[in-house]
Amino acid sequence: MSEESKPPEPGSLLTRVPGRARSRAKAQEDFDECAELLRRRYKPEFRDLFVPKAVNVYRWRVQLECGCVYELFTHGKDDFPDDQNWNAPRPNRKLPKGEFWCTNNHGQGDENYRDIVEWLDSEIKEFPPDPEEPPSEDMDLDFWAKVRRPERHSSTFWRVRLSCGHVFEHVVTEVGWKPEDGPKLVSEERAAQMRRDFESYWSSAAEWPPSEAERDHERRMIDQRWPRPEPEQDCHICRFAQRITGYQRIGWLVPRANQKKTGMKLDEEQRKKAEARLAKIEAETRSLREKLGREAGS
Repeated sequence: MSEESKPPEPGSLLTRVPGRARSRAKAQEDFDECAELLRRRYKPEFRDLFVPKAVNVYRWRVQLECGCVYELFTHGKDDFPDDQNWNAPRPNRKLPKGEFWCTNNHGQGDENYRDIVEWLDSEIKEFPPDPEEPPSEDMDLDFWAKVRRPERHSSTFWRVRLSCGHVFEHVVTEVGWKPEDGPKLVSEERAAQMRRDFESYWSSAAEWPPSEAERDHERRMIDQRWPRPEPEQDCHICRFAQRITGYQRIGWLVPRANQKKTGMKLDEEQRKKAEARLAKIEAETRSLREKLGREAGS
């Protein structure tokens, strides 16, 4: 996936997609299943706002850059598939517009290292003392004795945005470190020794050899004198997030001829009532916050 490619204008990727659409009955079955999952997630008073109605759902066939084809739903025929933020199951977040999560295996085992372009926020986590025994039977006892932390300790976990646009959530730093501090570096002599040690290890790692992408990453870090925190991270989302390259209309999930006007008016009335209830709840929440603020200041 190109990191510098600019997303096309929504609607510009309309084309003929290979293959045939599912039956309407199968599409309706899948929609009902998804709608039921959403209904369980929201309270009854909010379901009309967040659970789509079948009469408003439009069907598309979408092709990804990997060649896979998926059938997707949007809210209306003018909501194009590449103008949506689709879900990324791992982690449970939204993808950038123009991308979709491909569940097929395309040999995504190699690492995808991306530069950190933005430090978003952080959280301090506490850890108990490390156990006396090493975490793995293969770990050398002398090495574990050097790196083991016998006391309780803390680390800061950062969420960062990578150059691909995805968010990575586990950059670990010392407590108190800030992005403006810059990374800590080792000496030139230490970096040279690390290069020799790594090359020696790689030449003998026959059972679990690191990938070429991992070796290239380690070499780049050594060239930069082993910065901590690292300025780049392996983006796990890039292994599955594929750019949408084309889409074809299928049509409304419920044919327009089958939609009764009375039913559509009922949907509009329900939505207005739900919006009114939501506005009332928001007003009550603001009033309560103001009251708490006054009490705290008195």
